[in-house]
Amino acid sequence: MDIILAHRQIDFDALASMVAAQKLYPSSVLVLDGKPNVYVQDFLALSKDQLRFLKSSEVDINDVSKVVLVDTHELKRAGMLGEKISQTPGIEVEIYDHHPYNGPIKPGMFIDHVGSCATLLVEKLAGFGLPLSAFEATLIAIGIYDDTGSLLFDSTTVRDVRAVAYLLEQGANLGVIAEYLRKPLTEEQKELLQQLLDHGQTEFFEGLPVYLAYAETEEYVGGLALLAHRVGELEGADTWFLLVRMDERVYIVGRSRGRGLPVNRLVKVFGGAGHERAASATIKDGNLESILKKLRLTIKSRATRPHLVRDMMSYPVKTVSQETRLGEVEKILLRYGHTGVPVTEDKSLVGIISRRDVEKAVRHGLQHAPVKGFMTRNVVTVDSNATLDEVQRVMVQHDIGRLPVVEDGELVGIVSRSDVLRLVHGGAVPFETQLVRERSIAMRQDILDLIGRLPVNVQGILEAVRDTAQEEECSVYLVGGFVRDLLLSVPTQDLDFVVEGNGGQFAQALIKRLPEGKLTQHVQFGTAQISFPNGSHLDVASTRVEYYSFPGALPQVEESCLRDDLFRRDFTINSMAICLNSERFGELVDYYGGKRDLQQGKIRFLHNLSFIEDPTRMLRAIRFARRYNFKLAKETLEALFTAIETGVLLKLSVERFTEELFIIFHEDNYLSMCQTLIRSGLFQAWFGEDYSWNFNNDDDQESLNWSINIRWLSGISKMGPEDIEKIISRLSLSKTLREETQILVHLQRKLQETLTLRELDQVLSKVPNGVITVLERDERFQQSIKDYQEAEHRIRMTLDGKALLQMGFKEGPKIGEILEQVRTAWLEGQIHSPEEEQEIVQRWIESQR
Repeated sequence: MDIILAHRQIDFDALASMVAAQKLYPSSVLVLDGKPNVYVQDFLALSKDQLRFLKSSEVDINDVSKVVLVDTHELKRAGMLGEKISQTPGIEVEIYDHHPYNGPIKPGMFIDHVGSCATLLVEKLAGFGLPLSAFEATLIAIGIYDDTGSLLFDSTTVRDVRAVAYLLEQGANLGVIAEYLRKPLTEEQKELLQQLLDHGQTEFFEGLPVYLAYAETEEYVGGLALLAHRVGELEGADTWFLLVRMDERVYIVGRSRGRGLPVNRLVKVFGGAGHERAASATIKDGNLESILKKLRLTIKSRATRPHLVRDMMSYPVKTVSQETRLGEVEKILLRYGHTGVPVTEDKSLVGIISRRDVEKAVRHGLQHAPVKGFMTRNVVTVDSNATLDEVQRVMVQHDIGRLPVVEDGELVGIVSRSDVLRLVHGGAVPFETQLVRERSIAMRQDILDLIGRLPVNVQGILEAVRDTAQEEECSVYLVGGFVRDLLLSVPTQDLDFVVEGNGGQFAQALIKRLPEGKLTQHVQFGTAQISFPNGSHLDVASTRVEYYSFPGALPQVEESCLRDDLFRRDFTINSMAICLNSERFGELVDYYGGKRDLQQGKIRFLHNLSFIEDPTRMLRAIRFARRYNFKLAKETLEALFTAIETGVLLKLSVERFTEELFIIFHEDNYLSMCQTLIRSGLFQAWFGEDYSWNFNNDDDQESLNWSINIRWLSGISKMGPEDIEKIISRLSLSKTLREETQILVHLQRKLQETLTLRELDQVLSKVPNGVITVLERDERFQQSIKDYQEAEHRIRMTLDGKALLQMGFKEGPKIGEILEQVRTAWLEGQIHSPEEEQEIVQRWIESQR
């Protein structure tokens, strides 16, 4: 018998998922274990003819051959029957769930992060073209609407919306859906809601507000999820928890709007589960007061300081004095693209002058007048320790786009609407296009000055690109790392160009102006490369956008515009472009705030799924941060730890991880980068254990001259042979490096023994220099290596096979044996000069006659 199970106290999403699953597995039986919530009970009471369930007590576990588990991935949450099944071997289990899951995805597990579990089943039904009755479509739609708050919860995805659209096409009745979702509260629920409001208050943990409410009732009252929604609406909280004791159990329900705490991590302490924005736990025979106390301690341990103005503001701030002429202010505003500029006196803010006021004054011929006569003196400011919510409130209340930030009365920064939007939406929000253009034009002369300092051959290439763009009538941009490093005044030789048009055609036209180059085209990827005799090269590509079919996958590429092309990149500092067309040559295009992050020393990703789509970006984030001595922006650092915890790194191929890791070993600051990889937990997440890596700062100067192979071997040199074997099984090493690693493992074992100089010579004489360099730094083997090297240094052997033949020895293996004996005698100090070498060989000859 095949059965379908869900968690106890099923809600509409679980019920909908069970019904949808039965359409996929038509011979299966629906089984209820536990009491559904009150609304589901009402629905089932009217639907007995359409939905037939067995009670768990009616199921003989010996008859069960397969279980389809929905809306949870833990059999223990499916009641006593689920517990028995988990302990019974031989029963096949398939899982459909949308709750967070950090373990390995095995065959038969369909787990994905969508707003409703029913969405996953609807996608399967649609894929197989299985028809639904109007009743089935309506029930399944109720499940999706219920679990996504009618598609309004932050957990809702586009896939949920598409699933609902499909169900409407199948005949889902919106009137029935509304009736079940809008049912008024029962008297028991109203009384419970009043208790929760009476016993609720907002408490602050590290400055983070959390609303906590508790209540108690003798009888079980269903619909806690609905009550949690109502409390959230009434209190306007970002994070809130309800604790209700009833029916000899304490129920914890947590909710978050996404800007607060991840509630699933908090209820996990109590054995619960759920999403970051919705989670719950049930504690049998628990004490309400002690649980509330434990919850407070748990929140306090997990709470992090909320985003403060100091985290998002731009600094240093361009200011003017009261005596600055309006004409000069106009130039400053144009150059930096600002809509206003603060006026200071001895670092204290005394006013602000807007671009609008400056333009009006200049039109009236007042460009020589000082600022003090036209500035606004009653300036709305914000403290550097103000929170994101406070900033939003002030901006909305006063309709201000840029707020000066003060600390102890002094101007320390400025925060704009764009800064706030980036944090609110969890990623980079593009600047308004015209503002970008104004800032770009203002910076153009600075960039032209930087280009003028480039090597002559690089300037020649840029000019050739400019002329080709005019000939081909297309827009061309210099992008990526070269732009970043140019602005940091450390330009590299890696030239990358994108073309809003046909990149391959542009490359064919460009090569005519660069006759010394060799063109290689990659038609499949829409890219081309021109290589030069000195080993350098440039890359040309059409502007494109990338999609990732699953975490860790290689991107799928489609043509797109420049904005999308820049948005597909890893970090804001790598998402800038410089226009190379004649009329805009040298103009910076910076949609995502890369220039600001360069100035502030921040590594910031472009959107929240950046590390999920491409986990190699986690290694790159650390590499760039340590290379430039930058810091990861707060949301980027949080996302890195979240990505590590979710296990997404393990979706990478061994080859891609290895490639990204060994790019780090090419960096001068690789030691610091590797230490950060260890501290962040990234190495442990990939290799599975916390190994004894050896990346010490003591080696910093000497390691600058080491080859990549030596750097790698030194990094694993403190590990035992068994650990090294495990490490290399998780990497795709080159043949040479794998051989040298295996030699190191072999020598670590061999040198543990007490060896004579002759035995050491047999072991070490043909070992690569890199391995010797690493071994002689290991205190376990230093003395043996030193003794051998000193003995080897004494060898001034003059005899060879030809000389022995002339002395009368017959050709054959005997010659090799004698040469080995002579070398050993040198090593052991029996021979000190070529003369003694001749004498000892003569004695051997005479002794054999």
